[in-house]
Amino acid sequence: MDWKGLVQFALTGGRDLEQYAILLVRVSIGLFFASSGANKLFVAGGTKPVYDTLVTAKVPFPRQTAYFVAGVEFVCGSLLTVGFLSSLACVALLIDMIVATLTSAVSTLPKGLSFLSWLDVPLRITCVDSGGVCSALV
Repeated sequence: MDWKGLVQFALTGGRDLEQYAILLVRVSIGLFFASSGANKLFVAGGTKPVYDTLVTAKVPFPRQTAYFVAGVEFVCGSLLTVGFLSSLACVALLIDMIVATLTSAVSTLPKGLSFLSWLDVPLRITCVDSGGVCSALV
């Protein structure tokens, strides 16, 4: 067994296996979104948590929006899994996740705290040069 070749392959990878790694990641992410959307669409009460979050965030038309979001996750996740219109599906899922993150974050903002002040808290993480210990200055 050639240990030098094995270590070199482990550290640098192989160009001939790159396509399989990309395929694995694409199919895994697609299956994740497709199953998440399917659970929201096809399981009784699946859209209820999404609906409750949208009502809390005061999003207009929360019931229709919940079904739209679940549909986007299911359809785009399925497209990503089979590799059809992958770029378009990724853009739709990216927008879906950005809006979901912002909706959830904005609905949990404490009263009297502006969005920029809230955003500043996670950005205050600094590394202190004392043995490589990282601490949060909150």
